Amino acid sequence: MSEDNIYESVHNYTKFKLVEMLIEKYKDKNLNNLNAIEQLSDDVLKVLSIAGLKYYQELKKGFNE
Repeated sequence: MSEDNIYESVHNYTKFKLVEMLIEKYKDKNLNNLNAIEQLSDDVLKVLSIAGLKYYQELKKGFNE
């Protein structure tokens, strides 16, 4: 897989997972207090870490070449 394709895959997967999580968890919630915003940020970080782990090996190979 070329470098551009890897980055595009990471971008698309991450965006999809973030949108999916936001729809599932926050479609009926207001983010009008600090606790709700903090929970949202924790959920976003969790999705980003999952996406990063999914593509870690492919990206690591690209940087070591």
